[in-house]
Amino acid sequence: MFFQELPIKRIELIGPEVYRLGFASREMAGKAAPGQFVMIKPKSAAEPLLPRPISIHRVQKGLIELLVRVAGEGTRRISEMRPGEVLEVKGPLGRGFQVDPLKLPLLVAGGMGAAPLLFLAEGLARRGAGEKRRAPILFIGGRTKTELLALQDFRRNGVKVLAATEDGSFGKKGVVTDLLKTYLGTRSSAAVLYACGPAGMLKAVAALAGRRGLPCQVSLEERMACGMGACLGCAVARRQEGGPDYAKVCQDGPVFEAGEIDWDA
Repeated sequence: MFFQELPIKRIELIGPEVYRLGFASREMAGKAAPGQFVMIKPKSAAEPLLPRPISIHRVQKGLIELLVRVAGEGTRRISEMRPGEVLEVKGPLGRGFQVDPLKLPLLVAGGMGAAPLLFLAEGLARRGAGEKRRAPILFIGGRTKTELLALQDFRRNGVKVLAATEDGSFGKKGVVTDLLKTYLGTRSSAAVLYACGPAGMLKAVAALAGRRGLPCQVSLEERMACGMGACLGCAVARRQEGGPDYAKVCQDGPVFEAGEIDWDA
């Protein structure tokens, strides 16, 4: 798979140091699945040499949107790009979410973890009228209100939003896993969890799902250099019958069954 040169169609600031940018590619849009990602870098910049892995946030009529948080020099340069400037893009890459249409979808997002979950929510919203559709519930958390991303976009797709902030500026004061724990403790409906966020949050979500016997898929956020499984820079410990093993997040994931991951490694 090669990099394609694609001009940015739009870019906007949507949160503190968080930008939503879009580029058009009907080929990529037709292949993309919720949970997959792309590798991107500015065509005009000699540095950084390495592309950045970014989750696919939304796909609409051939337009692919990404959320980019400024975390270093590479993402800063991407955030400073303007419509018409060219990105080098490779993708879609990785394994996405496997949807169970018969279970209640519970989406759990921490910070930038909202990015791939909106694409998943929009896919769930497009399911046919003849299916037994159960409206998703989003549990979303951040340190403050400004870190809760795309809330209106989730609501427009029929998603019920339950929010928590550590400073109490929006929703319930506390962490998102407290919201999830309370919800799971009062209901027995068959559900499936789809989660993305910091490793500590994912470990807690996996533990809650395990105690309730609920299926849980997690999208891992790892540093990547190639996105193709060659550099081994994104290896994560995985439980297997023959003993511990390692998986490549870029190829075997980024979405895994929560029980696959050795959270204590």
